[in-house]
Amino acid sequence: MHISERAKKGYANTQKQMGSDIELELKIFTDITGRLAAADASLPGGMSNLATALQDNARLWNLIYLDITNPNNNLERELKSGLIYLAEFTGQHTSKVLKGEAGAEILVEINKNIISGKRDYFKRAGKVEAA
Repeated sequence: MHISERAKKGYANTQKQMGSDIELELKIFTDITGRLAAADASLPGGMSNLATALQDNARLWNLIYLDITNPNNNLERELKSGLIYLAEFTGQHTSKVLKGEAGAEILVEINKNIISGKRDYFKRAGKVEAA
């Protein structure tokens, strides 16, 4: 096998492992949402698990905010506005949850809706993903 064929094969394997950006986002959302939903602050270590999941969720939404407010982002204006609102709401609500003033359920619901939308994208694109 020539070096170029090996490189092609290696690149193809790497691309397959990495998947698309949307597949990666889906996996990240699914992981964080599962941890948010499973965290029970009343159990030993539960508040720590909840705080970690909340921080990861906040980081994710901060990245989304930075991405959609980038002038080079080509999302439709209405979608951008909705995502900006969700990112801002998530940040504010996360603070309330960490202070014990609110529960994380609405954050779980928001993420589940994003996951559902991403899965719908895969169905439309013919890429059914079980993440």
